[in-house]
Amino acid sequence: MTKEGSFKRAVRQRAQATGLRYTEARAALEKGRTSPFARTRPVEFAELRAHLETRYGISITSIAPIDDDPQTRPRGSWLGHYPWTLVVKREDGSPWIARVFSSAADTVGRVEGDAEILRFLALHDFPAERPAHDSPVSVLEGNGVIVTEYVEGGRPTQSPAVLHELASLLGRLHKLPAAGGAVARDGGSEEHDGAFFAGRPKQDLAAAMSFLVSVEDAVAPEGREMFEWLRDKVEHADDAEGLPEAFTHGNYHAWAAVGRPGNLAIVGWAGSGRGPRLPALAWLLTTAGEGDGEGIDAAARGYREHVQLTGEELERLHGVLAMRPLWLACLDYRESARSGLNPTMDEGWIGWLAHPEHAERLAARAIASLRG
Repeated sequence: MTKEGSFKRAVRQRAQATGLRYTEARAALEKGRTSPFARTRPVEFAELRAHLETRYGISITSIAPIDDDPQTRPRGSWLGHYPWTLVVKREDGSPWIARVFSSAADTVGRVEGDAEILRFLALHDFPAERPAHDSPVSVLEGNGVIVTEYVEGGRPTQSPAVLHELASLLGRLHKLPAAGGAVARDGGSEEHDGAFFAGRPKQDLAAAMSFLVSVEDAVAPEGREMFEWLRDKVEHADDAEGLPEAFTHGNYHAWAAVGRPGNLAIVGWAGSGRGPRLPALAWLLTTAGEGDGEGIDAAARGYREHVQLTGEELERLHGVLAMRPLWLACLDYRESARSGLNPTMDEGWIGWLAHPEHAERLAARAIASLRG
């Protein structure tokens, strides 16, 4: 099949998965060819500072990316991962967090939906970040901005106790009652690419395909086999559709928590909404899967305090575990191709997929623990 033919096939699959017209799906994938992983700077810090001071009548002493703050920087992260999640230190009050959504596809309406979701979580006493003001959403140069309260305590060190707490909170989240409005929007996909692939977890697979499509013309002959292997993985991945649904988080793992163990709050709700519940648990289990398996057991115990998975969910867990690693592997491949490099089958998340015995052990251990 020609390169143009494979792109058209990806467009058709995107259209079928999303319900978009062919032209709309093509436009989304074309946007994905040039969309950076980390959002570019939408406004100047000075402009944002002046905007917040004027809108909310506050005096700001400093404003900087959260990655620059050693208390809140996710352990093991690289600077620039959250370039537009900002710590806003105020002269006359506790700090705020400001999130700036830089893409035109991040409509202000969706950011308003994020605020509605935070109010829903507060109504049900779920431990999450809270809006910092009665009107937490504003617009600056066409970009949606939301301000939330700063949670003291920083990022927790991952441990079995923290994983148990996180999984228990996820189980509580999945038991919240159904509601309308933004709470009922499609959700569960990775929040970083939410600008172009917001929605249900299967959008992670659409994003993964777009990463590959974006560099197809640059693939060297010696890299073609891996390209085709990754594309086949994406095309045949389990998208979790048809499984039980709930209101769910889009990127649920230890980095989604802030606070002190025993009193953690969950943050980063841009990708949240209603969708299959299994992918969020699968990603937490994947990130818990290092070491001797104690973290997996702890997470499974915490989740089943509130939710008992169905037999079909347990049967499909192994396949669903690969969804987020596929997203990351295709992102790794894209970045390597753009740099003129050919990654090996042992690198990063590509290596995770290429050596399935790890995922098989993880799934077997998790299923045993989830059954109790």
